[in-house]
Amino acid sequence: MINSFQMRIHKLTLTIIIGACFACQPNESSQGNTFLEQVDGNTLGIQDDSLNLLFFNNPAKAQISKYSPVYSSVTPTGWMKDLMMEDLNQGVVGYLDQLFPGINNDDPFYTKRRGGFEDMPDMGDLILTGAAWEKSIFWWNAETTGNWWDGFVRHAYLCGDTLMQNKAKAIIEHLLEAQEEDGYIGIYKPNLRYQHEGANGELWAQTTACRTLLGYYTLTKDKRALEAVEKAMALTMEKYGPTGNNPFYLKDSFGGVTHGLMLTDVLEQLYQLTNNKAYQDYAVYLYYSFCRYPLNDAFNDLRYSKLVDRDSLFTGHAVHVYEHFRSLALAYQYTTYSELKAALDNGLSKLDVAMLPSGAGQGNEWLAGAVADPNFTAAEYCSMLELRNSLSMLGRTLDDVEFYEAAEKLTFNGMLGSRFPGGQSICYGKLDNCTVLDGKHHGQEDVTDDIRYKYSPTHSEPAVCCVPNYGRSMPYYLEEMWTQGADGLSLNMFGPSILNTSFDGQSIQIHQITNYPIGDTIKLIVQAETSNPMQLRVRIPTWASQDFEVLSAQQTTVENGYLLFNKLWNPMEEVILVFPSEANWVSFDAASYYLQKGPLVYAKPIDFEQDVIKTYDIDGFKDFFCLPTNLEDPSFKFDFEVVNPSISTVPNDKSFFNTALLVPAQGLDQEIDTNILFVPMAGTVLRQITFDE
Repeated sequence: MINSFQMRIHKLTLTIIIGACFACQPNESSQGNTFLEQVDGNTLGIQDDSLNLLFFNNPAKAQISKYSPVYSSVTPTGWMKDLMMEDLNQGVVGYLDQLFPGINNDDPFYTKRRGGFEDMPDMGDLILTGAAWEKSIFWWNAETTGNWWDGFVRHAYLCGDTLMQNKAKAIIEHLLEAQEEDGYIGIYKPNLRYQHEGANGELWAQTTACRTLLGYYTLTKDKRALEAVEKAMALTMEKYGPTGNNPFYLKDSFGGVTHGLMLTDVLEQLYQLTNNKAYQDYAVYLYYSFCRYPLNDAFNDLRYSKLVDRDSLFTGHAVHVYEHFRSLALAYQYTTYSELKAALDNGLSKLDVAMLPSGAGQGNEWLAGAVADPNFTAAEYCSMLELRNSLSMLGRTLDDVEFYEAAEKLTFNGMLGSRFPGGQSICYGKLDNCTVLDGKHHGQEDVTDDIRYKYSPTHSEPAVCCVPNYGRSMPYYLEEMWTQGADGLSLNMFGPSILNTSFDGQSIQIHQITNYPIGDTIKLIVQAETSNPMQLRVRIPTWASQDFEVLSAQQTTVENGYLLFNKLWNPMEEVILVFPSEANWVSFDAASYYLQKGPLVYAKPIDFEQDVIKTYDIDGFKDFFCLPTNLEDPSFKFDFEVVNPSISTVPNDKSFFNTALLVPAQGLDQEIDTNILFVPMAGTVLRQITFDE
């Protein structure tokens, strides 16, 4: 045991060590001035906000969703499997550990746990300057590694890739071996665990590791993984719970601390799997504790006191804002406090003004009190993933189809629109109207350096966070595609896939055969062991024309945005649905429009050439800018009242959405009509989406 005097000497020594390390570094951080100003300029003193939270003392009454996730029971087929296999076997999902040495050279969950600054990890291309926030970077590799594990393990099992499954199983065995006797899963040595005074990644690192273990459990039914997470949470709930230290009562806290609120993801899934109410209670406690202390103003927009004001705009770190919606929604669901419902409604109202045509929320790191602008406010990939996961969770908890539709739109447009064809790189931050990617932000008044604007398989200068989160995208989309309730199953989001589950004690398999979102036909093949009564709900897209068709002879009703089939299902039946869609100009603001058909946003592609700035030891992987070769002032105009495009294909297109629309336009320089090629946003690199009147 280290006594208090030894601890003070230890901290002094570490301060000298880290100061010497920083003194060797250049003055200019790889994060850019905007990042530093936002993080370091918003640290607040500790104060207790509990007087505004007295309603938490009222009796809580959980309102559990009628429909719950069917965890890891949906496997991809068709284009979804092709894309995931490409990412796994040729792209960043399968190769990130070889591209970024921090994953293989650092082992923060086991052999290289952090006990002080002498354990500073290899941060790749990150440049440190001695800024106050940098003492929190101990946890950065835990986020990179844990989130990559999560996406990689799920890809390997969902795609049925035996070789990759062996690698995934080795990851899990290593993580299980790392768990200590008392249940601890995390990145700190005993001298720091659960007794941090300031910035730390205690709960955040646990979140990334435990999400990986739970994903593996639901895919394999290996009970060791579930038991490991339960044991780890028992320790955390004791040490960082109502009778232990408060995880948010800290000085100089930064993003890792408030990322830790997302342990509520783990707690929600544990409750769904075990029905243990202790996980509900702890999820509420974490959100309450987060609201009680202000921490750092850059990371706390979803605190209750911030949400009382409906008319203010979000200012903080976009990823934190979008992910914290899940913690707030869960706290409301587990208590039904009217105050939390009002806070959630206010938060969603603030969210409206942040939404871009692609379905993404603006924020290339910071929301900064800005209103979404497709020309100047970009979206970070991490932000898109966390917003998408929050939207689908809200669809489930509030039983509201609009959130599912928004999640689907974001997945097929903003998120896939940041992936370079082939899956060997993504953009860290990208504009909807992305006319150039040259390592700079082209603002309304000036141009500033920002290395986030490029394609890369790592993005190791700002942080290796967006690439591992890309690997989590499709697995989590599949996980929220179906939900299950006491009366049956609900199909909430579409895509080629197979559901394997059980209902009323019988195995059920449903094949979803479709090329959605390009196509408008959904064919469901329902296979059951024996004849069985069951309700099947299918979301009706709001963009579908009123004359959608049910081609199979089925009696249906419409309720709450769903098409309902209540019937006795024979062992083998088909349901064929057609949701016709038309291309329409959608008003974004008072003066601009974008083209949407079904769930897809269409863009005018811009030809480009690559400017390679870095290569990797593995062929095909590189960092590069994309510079336009045909950027010119538009010499045409559209009739936004009417659009009647013809459908074509894109020659030599390598994307999964290779259809095109030939949209009629009027030439400005000559009195003739012309056709402008539009392609789905997911098939673009440089593009223009919005057009002015």
